[in-house]
This record gives sequence, C-alpha cells and structure tokens, in this order.
Amino acid sequence: MKKHHYPKLNETIYETTLDQGLKTILIHKPGFAKTYVSLSAPLGSIHQGYLDQDNQKVKTPSGLAHFLEHKIFENEARDISKDFSLDEAQINAFTEHHQTTYLFSATNHIITNTKRLIEMFFYPKFSQKGVEKEKDIIKEELNMHLDDPYYLQYQRLIKNIYHHHPIKEDILGTEQSIDAMDLKTLKTMHQAYYQPQASQLIIVSAMEPKALFETLNTIKLPQNTALKPWPFNPSDEPSSVAKSHETMALDVQMPSVLLGIKLPVDKAATQAQRRKDKIALTMLFDILFGKGSDLYETWISHGLINDSYGLDIAYEKDFAYLLIGSESTQPQKFLKALQKALLEIAQMPLQSEALNRIKKGMHGSFIQGLDNMESLAYQFCETLVDDFIYYDTLDILNTIELDDLKRQCHHIQRDQIASVLVKPKAV
Repeated sequence: MKKHHYPKLNETIYETTLDQGLKTILIHKPGFAKTYVSLSAPLGSIHQGYLDQDNQKVKTPSGLAHFLEHKIFENEARDISKDFSLDEAQINAFTEHHQTTYLFSATNHIITNTKRLIEMFFYPKFSQKGVEKEKDIIKEELNMHLDDPYYLQYQRLIKNIYHHHPIKEDILGTEQSIDAMDLKTLKTMHQAYYQPQASQLIIVSAMEPKALFETLNTIKLPQNTALKPWPFNPSDEPSSVAKSHETMALDVQMPSVLLGIKLPVDKAATQAQRRKDKIALTMLFDILFGKGSDLYETWISHGLINDSYGLDIAYEKDFAYLLIGSESTQPQKFLKALQKALLEIAQMPLQSEALNRIKKGMHGSFIQGLDNMESLAYQFCETLVDDFIYYDTLDILNTIELDDLKRQCHHIQRDQIASVLVKPKAV
C-alpha cells in the first residue's frame, strides 16, 4: 500500500494493486458519512472489436459497450440493482467514448456492496434470453434520443467533423447493430476488456485503508484471458473536417447553431501535457468567448444569442474537439459572426489580468469540487487511465502563462471548423 499526501490540499490517497492486477485507489475522506465506489473498464463506444487467441482482429457491432453495460446488471434474470437498493446503495452506470463505469453511493453495507459490484463486473451471468429482451429496451432508449432535436444536431455535427473515426458512431449504436448483438459476442468482448489489470477501482470514503484493502484482497478475481483489446489507432483520420456546414429542419420552436472545431491530437504528448493543453484551451475560450467576454456581451445585446449559449471541450488522447452553440433568432448572422471571431482569434488581445482572474476561478472551483465525492471519483478515474493523479491538476494550472493560451490559437484553422444549423420544420 502506497500513501500519497497532498499538504496544500489536505488530501490523502492510498494506492494498492489487488489480485490479478486490479489497481485500487482510496481517496480518504475522514469525517464523511457517505462512500462512493466506482469500477471502470477500458471499453467505450470507440472500440470496434477485440483480438482473438491468434491475435486476429474480430469486429463487433457498434453500441456493444453500452449494450454490455446494461447486461452486466443481469443475474439469472434478476436485476442486481435491486440488491444494491436492499442494502441501502444507489447504483448507476454510464458508457462513454473511451470507457464504461459502474458506481454506487452508500452510507452502510459498504463492503457488501463493493463485493457485489466487483462480482457483477467480473463475473456477469447474463443469458441469450436476457440479451434478446434487452434489444427492445435499448431500441426504445435510442428512439428517445432520436426524438431529441438537439441530440440529433450534436450527433450530425460529430459525423460531419470526423471522416473515419469511430467517435462518429452513436454510443447506443443503431437498430441494425442492436439486432446483431448475441450472447457469444458480448461474452468475448467482456473477456477481452473487463480484465483486472486494465480496470480501475476508485473508493472515496472515510474507511480505514489497511482494513479495507485487506478485505478487498480476499475477493477472488478472474485470471486474465487470451483475448485482448483491439489496439485503437485511428491514424488515417485527416486533420480537416468531413463536411463544413449542414442545415437541418427539425421539430423546434427556435433556430439554433452548433459549431465544432476539430482539434489536432498529439499522440506523443503525455497525459500531463494534454491536461495542460486542455486547461489552456478552456482558459482561452472562457476569456474570449465565455459568458464574461466582450463577444458574449455584444452578441446577447444584439439578440444573436440567448441564455442557451455555451461551450464544451472534449480533449482525449485519441480525439479532441470544441463545441460552441446557442439558440438564435438570427442564426445566419450569429454563425457568420462566430466564424469570423474564430478565424481572427490569434489577433484578439489577451491580458494578464484576465488570465489571473480565470486562474483564481478555476482554482476555487477545483478546491470546492474536492468535497463532491461523485465528481472526485469520476475525475480520478478519468486521469488514472494515463497514470496521472487528478490532484496534480493545480500544479499544472499554476504553470500556465499567456503564451500557452496564444499557442492554442494556432490550432484553429478554417478547414477544421464545421457547423450545423437547425431550423423549425415548415408547417
């Protein structure tokens, strides 16, 4: 067991490796009544298959990671989530582009619920009958998403940004890929990706670390299998977007604009460098395009945007993009103004005062977030994938200078910008 103390934050974490290589982190929170436990596998929507015993690639249907997330809860035709409820725990799970995470929160029966979480994660007991039953449930979920015009706008934009990258695929898959799911495929993907050595167990709790780890070490974990993840390397993805603009007529009351910037990905960069780039990019756009910026004040005073206006950044080792959007009564005018501002971003003034203000705000938000146990567990899991400790974020934040922000400006080029305008259907 390794102990890492962060005196400036008054935070301590304990790290160990359980049987068969399961990396486990306890974020120690003395005095907290609630415990959060999360367990993650490196299987997400961008993963397209696995390597068999002969190291040959086997492609699987899109949406499999999400489908498998549903089936992990099945045990002899019963829903394990009810067992968590009976032991006073709230269980949840979610599938992202790069991983799937299961987590629960509870104030009692922590060990019992943790053992149950590990058992269902590594030893699923789903059946062909359950798989067939689940298809209609997931199709209904997919249809609900496809009825959401803003989800359709986002999904279309991602498809237009990328040429070949599997991030283009809906996390839920398609009706055809859902129909193609079968018991054998789900089990083989589980064997390839849900392995102890590739998974992360994060516990945020006041529990005493030595006793906790000793108890967890008594849990029998599976041996690693001959199946392996399909190495993800979308090297053929161009730097430009696939389609620069599209207009959609959907069931909305007001038009909306969503613009995406396809950002370059440096395969050689460390997680720390990627995190620094993401923070610098976030600062840059907060200063120049955020709700405290001059541009925002101009656009809202001229009626080009409303309070739906927002920014979002995704910055992973395999893909990166930035989204800006808003409802607008003058969508064409707003889109033109937004595109002009982006192409002139390198000439916009950046002041040290603004950088220091943003730094202080991010510093305060980081400290405040340390008491949000669910968010803390999630952030740790996100960064541990690349052997980066979330608490080191502040050290990176403090090193960022104006030049780091200015460097991000040069990543924004005309052929890396795509937009989708949604207008109301004609009656």
